[in-house]
Amino acid sequence: MVYSERVNKAIKIATRLHDGQFRRGSTIPYIAHPFAVALMTQDYIDSEDVFIGGVLHDILEDVPEREYAAKDLANDFGYDILNIVETVSEPNIRTPTQEAWRARKYSYLNNIQSSNDIRPLIISACDKMHNMGELVYGYNELGESIWTYFAAKREREIWFYDSVLHILNTKIIPPEIIEEYEKRLDKLKQLH
Repeated sequence: MVYSERVNKAIKIATRLHDGQFRRGSTIPYIAHPFAVALMTQDYIDSEDVFIGGVLHDILEDVPEREYAAKDLANDFGYDILNIVETVSEPNIRTPTQEAWRARKYSYLNNIQSSNDIRPLIISACDKMHNMGELVYGYNELGESIWTYFAAKREREIWFYDSVLHILNTKIIPPEIIEEYEKRLDKLKQLH
């Protein structure tokens, strides 16, 4: 992938919109996650659109619509990038209940199940792999208290990651993604 004005614009927008956000249970600025996801995607596909989608993948989910909406994303990057980001986005509802958590996760699973586009599937896999790696790291730092930062407990988080893997296994994506995803999920399952 060549560094372009579009990539630069995506980095600037994501950095501005995620400003002041932090990874759960840490002082790490949230922007580290979308950057990591975007970089991970390039291990599996050399695509500017996928890199941009990775950088922007949490914008619609984590930024209030009044600050940056789907129409803004379409205006800045086009409908192709909007479709990629919408596929990997949960609804922007932050009610801290188990029912809301479950509804968000089922919506996400339906999105990726319905997609026949490899690009958002690669972003989804990389997003979940990075999250699992960070959960394992956080567990090693904080122990069981890591789960207090999440709406769902360990068993439900594992159910969700298992569900994503099940869907990815039904899609035509590079086998090395599945292999790496399974390794990270196994590490997460071994936490106790």
